[in-house]
Amino acid sequence: MIKQIQLLGMTIPNYSLREELQLAQDALRDERLRLLLTVSMQSLIKVSSSESPQIKECVEQADLVVVEDPEILSVAGINSSQRIREAEDHLFFTELLKRLQRGQQQVYLVASKNAALEKIQEILRERYEKLHIVGQYSIEDYPDDLDRMINEINSAAPDVIISVMPTPQQEEFLVANRSKLLAKLWYGLGENYGLLMEKKGFGWRMKRLIHFGRFKMHVNHYEERE
Repeated sequence: MIKQIQLLGMTIPNYSLREELQLAQDALRDERLRLLLTVSMQSLIKVSSSESPQIKECVEQADLVVVEDPEILSVAGINSSQRIREAEDHLFFTELLKRLQRGQQQVYLVASKNAALEKIQEILRERYEKLHIVGQYSIEDYPDDLDRMINEINSAAPDVIISVMPTPQQEEFLVANRSKLLAKLWYGLGENYGLLMEKKGFGWRMKRLIHFGRFKMHVNHYEERE
């Protein structure tokens, strides 16, 4: 299996689901905050379009990067039916959350907007009712006081921070504040976490085609410039 994805000037590891889960489990035994970032077609477009090299470095230097969209694998030349299915069915999310629930790890939720925070809470309550959530925070309430969020997180002392902050806001926050956070794992789901609840009907397929068209065009333009 191809172990690295070369795309949009970035190098992203291409692990199997089993390897990804093992890396996440290892992170939960470490005292240093590990970064686990989910990338989608939209987030990769935003990262590669950013004028800040630190945003791209944040993604490339994350301890684990999980590909959310199977189209990313396809464009990168990875055609393994197993890897495509793992991405399409969000199996990493499903399996990791099961393990967090069984292990009774303490989870803290972070979002940029109240609506996003409510939506991820709804998803987790519906699917993982025994997940141990020890707190939640929306930046929308105090947009100019990120230290307040850091203090709230550290007071709760979670094992895992689940973030649905959008790119590049999430990456900018991590570049500036990673060393201040007292947790073992930052799980960045990104702003497309709502896909976890969507049914794969006609509307879903049309949305995927639109996103894929934009992504492929962006990749082609990037390659032409290089």
